[in-house]
Amino acid sequence: MRSVVQSTPSRRRLGQQSLVFSPRAWLKLQFFCHRGDTEIAGFGLSAKDDLLYVEDFVTVKQRVSPMTVAFDDDAVAEFVDRSVDAGLQPCQILRIWCHTHPGSSPDPSGTDEDTFARVFGMCDWAVMFILSRTNATYCRLSFHTGPGATSQLPVTVDWAAWPQLLRDPEFLAGKAFFNWDAEYTANIHPLCRVWLQPSVQSELAEKSGPWEPFTPGWDWTDLDQELMEDHERYARLFESDT
Repeated sequence: MRSVVQSTPSRRRLGQQSLVFSPRAWLKLQFFCHRGDTEIAGFGLSAKDDLLYVEDFVTVKQRVSPMTVAFDDDAVAEFVDRSVDAGLQPCQILRIWCHTHPGSSPDPSGTDEDTFARVFGMCDWAVMFILSRTNATYCRLSFHTGPGATSQLPVTVDWAAWPQLLRDPEFLAGKAFFNWDAEYTANIHPLCRVWLQPSVQSELAEKSGPWEPFTPGWDWTDLDQELMEDHERYARLFESDT
């Protein structure tokens, strides 16, 4: 189920079941989504008293392409250590997996589903959240205890907290953007820089028929889900032969 992000007049309405982003977390996620032409991924940090309220979005070192993300294991371990030292519980830092799609579709791919099941399948609960370049979202809450269950959730942004954030002397928009860009540069490492070499393009074109994946002029905003899945198959074919 795709959804359009809505505003919410308060942090959480009574009985409301949705994934809510703070303005800070939402703006940072949007910045990372549009900063490059690849997927990026990270963790939503939950409020202690509301685990479906995302207070911040954090990335770790990762290798990325227009349709895949691979976290660095040591970087994830360091992130967990820092978070625990800061007093956060595992349920606040390792339950909401956020990532972006550089195309128009937020629907999970086969790779997304495999990753979610493999990495988060042992958690008692977890959320897969996807944001596309067109601001469309996909959000699914999964329970893995007992018989298990899944539920697709609407996504909202707590814009009512925006004035309070602007009054926070520790938050300066210009400084925040500078820090986010530094985090992006340090953590997001595109694989496609290698794949864009002419020799690799030629080899991929021979394997994948008329398609020429990852060419510089590709219009990712028009990329639909079927084409993304095709590219995943081409990527796996390329990796198996290297």
